[in-house]
Amino acid sequence: MLAFRQARSFTIGICASDRAENLAKLIKLIESESFPEDYILRNIVVVASGCHEHVLEAVRRLAEADYRILLIQEKSRRGKANAMNTIIQNATGNYLVFINSDAMPAKGAIFKLLSKIDQCDETIGVVSGRPSFDRTGSATSLVEELMWSVHNECSLRLNHMNESNHGSDELMAVRTELLEKLPEGLVNDGAYIAGRARLRGYSVKFCSEALVQIDVPARCSEVIRQRRRIIFGHFQVWRLNGRSPKTVESLLLLAPRFSLAVIVRTIARNPKLIKIMPLALVSEGISILQGLKDTASSTKKHAVWERYGN
Repeated sequence: MLAFRQARSFTIGICASDRAENLAKLIKLIESESFPEDYILRNIVVVASGCHEHVLEAVRRLAEADYRILLIQEKSRRGKANAMNTIIQNATGNYLVFINSDAMPAKGAIFKLLSKIDQCDETIGVVSGRPSFDRTGSATSLVEELMWSVHNECSLRLNHMNESNHGSDELMAVRTELLEKLPEGLVNDGAYIAGRARLRGYSVKFCSEALVQIDVPARCSEVIRQRRRIIFGHFQVWRLNGRSPKTVESLLLLAPRFSLAVIVRTIARNPKLIKIMPLALVSEGISILQGLKDTASSTKKHAVWERYGN
């Protein structure tokens, strides 16, 4: 007698705020995806916080035509953690896939995450995709290229070593049994969720084949502001989980040889990035100092941050 595989179901959760110009396009992309019949998309939960009316109207039209779309409106932004908690409360199925509203997964990327997390041993708790973006050739774009290339190389190495405890919320799949209410004022939700999963004995993986196009800052000042918030968020997660998220910047202190090897390998693959190293080091140094200052002065800073781009 043939053994039939039990169907897996999942929810996709999207946090949107402000202009969120890509939101309707993102939902249409999700609707266009073809999943194997043993993977069932139950819901697309959209939490729209302080979004413009034309954005909401476009999503309402989509929701009228697709019963799976649940639009939850918030008049003002109360922080991403609050929006994600609303998604968690409305999620059904075995897995929850988080996608940022300013991100655009490549064709098939969502299923690649699901097939990665849905392995037979059931020890994988979180899987993240590989962020990418359109390069412009500007100095800021080169700094972003260096930072994200280093990030992806570090994630890939930790994945092979089964040592990761950090997730990228641009595109991330999580077992619903691991989901819990996020702390108020949480900044780095992906790092927190992955860290909690690791503490519970699950592994955290990186799927380099699951590409996701992201929106990045266009000006160096925006890069510093973004990195300041992220670094503050890493310290916040360290305090909440008792362990630092394993990223290149934290591993420079905890495992410097590993971190330096990641940077050297990244530049060896793309030598043109070496010319931007001085600017990247200066901007990162400023960001770290500001992030440390924020950490010393507040435990709930950056819960609602100033947006850039879309």
